[in-house]
Amino acid sequence: MTKTELNDLLPENLHCKNASQLKKASKAQLIDMLERRDATQAEAQALRSVDEKIQDAKIVKAPKARKPRELPDRVMLEPGKPEDVKATKAGSKRHLMAEALAKGATIEELMATLGWNKDTVSSALRTDMGALGLGVERKAGKYYLLMPEGVKRIPARDAGTTRADALVAACK
Repeated sequence: MTKTELNDLLPENLHCKNASQLKKASKAQLIDMLERRDATQAEAQALRSVDEKIQDAKIVKAPKARKPRELPDRVMLEPGKPEDVKATKAGSKRHLMAEALAKGATIEELMATLGWNKDTVSSALRTDMGALGLGVERKAGKYYLLMPEGVKRIPARDAGTTRADALVAACK
């Protein structure tokens, strides 16, 4: 193998840049550089294969899911007086929410029923039910409707019914 062929085999950073440098380097020096390059490449390849084996052997652990927060059972909103109870329009979201709470519902069930996000449902538990004069209680992760004494069902009105008539009907 000639000096020029050996020079062509060397990596770019070890190349003799011009003919005078090639003349100054002996054939033995060029062979030595080529052998060192081969040894370094073999070491690098061995290191790469070890790294790949380590990466393959690593067990990727999924992050631990946080345990959901346990909320204590409590009355979130006390029901008002029977005369403060207001009738809601039948079929409205407030009415749907009151019906779901009468049966007992989780936040997720309310979200699905009403098409609202979690924050809106949580807020509506207080604001909407409070505006109707109804209460809300949380027991074992479910929310339940509390009605004032004397009110037996959720006061709902249709287009032809007045609020007062709906309230009287709810107390019967």
